Amino acid sequence: MQKNLIIISILATSLFLAACEPHRIDIQQGNKVTPENYAKLKTGMNRNQVLFVLGSPLLKDPFHQDRWDYIYYLKPGNKQVKQSRLTLYFEDSTLVRIDDSAYAPEAHGDKAKVETLDNNDLPPGLAQPVE
Repeated sequence: MQKNLIIISILATSLFLAACEPHRIDIQQGNKVTPENYAKLKTGMNRNQVLFVLGSPLLKDPFHQDRWDYIYYLKPGNKQVKQSRLTLYFEDSTLVRIDDSAYAPEAHGDKAKVETLDNNDLPPGLAQPVE
């Protein structure tokens, strides 16, 4: 009787431990470009305006100074890796092209409210003239 009780308790404990997964922390690296901030990005903006909206890029290639890469990597615990990449191209300090072919808004987490950028949202000196 005592043997059966020991065997049952060992089996129950091993089944319980097999069902438990260890806690793994979220690993987040790079620039988080939310859909809200992405919606504010427009061609024709200067570098300072882009810096204000998105922050400093993760990569500024010294050999291609007119290209900025905003790369984001998220490994949420025991879930699948999410990655996103946004590449901006400048000519004469003006944003001329946005490569969003690898941009994944779902990788950046929460659904954000999308707004448009108004000149009032920019600090003094960065506002574009109204046409």
